Amino acid sequence: MCSTTDIEPHRDSFPLPHSLKFKHGLKIENDLLFDVANCGAGFSLTEHNTNARKTSSNGVWYSCRIGNVGWSRGSHYWSIRIQDRGPGGHELLGIINGNADMSATGRLGDSTNGFSYYVVNGNKLGFGAETGFTQAVIRNGDVIGILLDLEESTLTYFHNGHNLGSAFSKIPGHPDKIKYYPAIGFYEFGNSVRLVRTIV
Repeated sequence: MCSTTDIEPHRDSFPLPHSLKFKHGLKIENDLLFDVANCGAGFSLTEHNTNARKTSSNGVWYSCRIGNVGWSRGSHYWSIRIQDRGPGGHELLGIINGNADMSATGRLGDSTNGFSYYVVNGNKLGFGAETGFTQAVIRNGDVIGILLDLEESTLTYFHNGHNLGSAFSKIPGHPDKIKYYPAIGFYEFGNSVRLVRTIV
């Protein structure tokens, strides 16, 4: 069961990476909210649904996605702060499309409906496979920026403002049929992230 608690959100923020300041058509997504109706079991949402935490230790993967927006066109950027990566760092950050069953278990990116970055080892998950991506070491307090460019069909990650590169360059899309949502995946009790405002 996923729960939600209405607490005044902490005003957390992080600068837009310099390399994106002049990107044409970029939309900064500062009003994202996790959706209690689109989270798997054991998620707790707080701070007006800007903070997500895994409160069960069931040892299985569950995902949670944003509920107030979804996109089939355009270029979109948002930021997530790692509040608690847990003892093993088993957190996934990425996107999922509207065809996904958010109540199902499994890693974000193990099906064709999602794509993600794996905090524990820097790998990427997409098209049903896990492959190498970056050697960046992610710690508590770090900010992961995510750029979804549906015009170029790419998904790019940033670590504390540093460009890690495009993890995926062939994101499937169809303007009238496929809509993508920011999403996270948690495995361990205590895994926690916060949506961060991007300062331009």
